[in-house]
Amino acid sequence: MTVRVDAQPAYVLHLRAYRDTSAIVDVISRDYGRVSILAKGLKGRAKGRQQWRGALQLGNLLHISWQGRAELKLLTDVQLNSDFPLRGDALYCTFYINELLERLLQPLDPQAEIFDLYGRCLLGLSSGAALEPTLRRFELALLDALGYGIDFSGLSGGSDNRYIYDSEQGFCPAPASLGDTASSYPADLLMRLALGELDVATLPLAKRLSRQALAPLLGERPLQSRKLFLRRG
Repeated sequence: MTVRVDAQPAYVLHLRAYRDTSAIVDVISRDYGRVSILAKGLKGRAKGRQQWRGALQLGNLLHISWQGRAELKLLTDVQLNSDFPLRGDALYCTFYINELLERLLQPLDPQAEIFDLYGRCLLGLSSGAALEPTLRRFELALLDALGYGIDFSGLSGGSDNRYIYDSEQGFCPAPASLGDTASSYPADLLMRLALGELDVATLPLAKRLSRQALAPLLGERPLQSRKLFLRRG
């Protein structure tokens, strides 16, 4: 049975050329999760296809229509709802969060919470908000939405208390032999992070902790967006 979906809110995660004039577009949609869609004749001269090509850009909130029985759907229409202008480092950050979603979301698995989270992140990136806190909030909230949130309960504050983090075990008191090293986390900063405080002191910790929590989910294959960000020059 052919499934038809009309005017579904969606954001473009990735677009890659397919044959001479077409493209495969990966989107995150509000009600259907991550969907791969074939856009035929995208490079054609027809006015409708030119409008599609202009709309299918990173940072655009779209209304997309598609049909099909297989996992790869066929694009039947796309309308631009609103756009979030992304430039410079904000665009590179968008490459990163898009790659996270492509790697972590299963096809056709509805994730309305993550759809809304993504939209809020795009709004922050495009409006001039500080990039580092915006990314860290997204990573931590994404982990929560996926069911792999970091559990900060059970931490005991104190200037000398330190913890190590394991993705399966959570936080454990750091052995005294580790001392004050980069492999452990100070309890006072963890407790501030648990309250959502992101500042000069907690941001480096949040970055290291979120990467540690995401690593088992992403596997050994490195993120291409991180390499791109390092080379942005």
